[in-house]
Amino acid sequence: MRDVFLDWAATTPADPEILQRSLDLSLEVYANPSSSHWLGRQAKQLLEESRTSLMRALAISKGTLVFTGSGSEADHIPLLALVHRLKPVASRKPLHVIVSAIEHSAIDCQIRALEKLGVEVSWINPDTQGHIDPNQVSARMRKETALISIMGVNNEMGAIQDVSAIGQSIKDAALQSGMKKPWFHVDAVQMLGKLSMREVPDYADSFAISAHKIRGPRGIGALWLSRPLEAFACGGGQEGGIRPGTENLFGAFAFRFAVEKASESLAHHAAHAQELESRLIEGISHIEGALLVPRRAPRDEGYVPSIVSIAFPGLGGETMVRALSDRQIAVSTGSACASNQRRQGRRVLKAMGVPDDISFSAIRLSTGPLTTPEDIDIFLEHAEDLYRKLKT
Repeated sequence: MRDVFLDWAATTPADPEILQRSLDLSLEVYANPSSSHWLGRQAKQLLEESRTSLMRALAISKGTLVFTGSGSEADHIPLLALVHRLKPVASRKPLHVIVSAIEHSAIDCQIRALEKLGVEVSWINPDTQGHIDPNQVSARMRKETALISIMGVNNEMGAIQDVSAIGQSIKDAALQSGMKKPWFHVDAVQMLGKLSMREVPDYADSFAISAHKIRGPRGIGALWLSRPLEAFACGGGQEGGIRPGTENLFGAFAFRFAVEKASESLAHHAAHAQELESRLIEGISHIEGALLVPRRAPRDEGYVPSIVSIAFPGLGGETMVRALSDRQIAVSTGSACASNQRRQGRRVLKAMGVPDDISFSAIRLSTGPLTTPEDIDIFLEHAEDLYRKLKT
């Protein structure tokens, strides 16, 4: 049987055309962009062209884009900027941040580290469908609130957060109370290539994206900033002093090409994902005992169609993942970035009120442009067979 890859939320198969174009350009333009000679200036020019073209492809005309080593690093930069504000002042209350309880581990673990340094944290639980109430966010704001971080699309079960409404509620609450508006960061890694990013800069102060989620290479991410911030790391002053280190020209070229290609195909890919989602949800309804977490109908606008969480009660999610892997079908139990996937998956689903027996039996299936209806049928056939044989 051929391989069936249904783990596109973890990473995507790199596009050979994108890699080859980037390699050809990198072999031609090889100098350090910080060098003052003509080769360095040539490299710098192409780096800036990639930055500008990437923003244009996202339909973003304001702010600046900082290239990073990953989406996780891009998420860390605004959070670590808070460290500069932790200087003890006897008369000042501790800094305060607001974060959703279902963030990617890159955000979750960094916030917990800041919490140990004295930052006060308000964790916002979603409703049972995985969505964050904008009013819950603004209601937690206070004078000491320095940062709010809410992901755009959940990587575990595909829930879309209303970034525009959340951002507007933050602005309104700050205006009405007379307090300084907190920095609003959006982890947009799972939004890229699935939803339009055009309106995000109207409401957020920063967002993080990553190339390998849209068939680009690993090792290159980006952070959009509405205005400069005081970076925690220091070095050679690259990327406006925000992210030190010699720039990854190959990665910047490839990220640009990947975003341009994904943006051109956004509507087509969305329609394809909806067709696959409908086929999957219909098939799951015929597997006795299996259920969607959370329950949702095909084409539900509250979710991206390409990420679906499915529970098989009575069978551990890790057991199902390994059994499917033995049959050359790749799915996951949740974030590939979590050090302990069982704990990580449980954290997200538990915040939604999902019982432990359901959360521990859940797997994540995610599709992409190369996924076929046959892939879905193969998964359904083997998932049903394995569930019947292995459940307790």
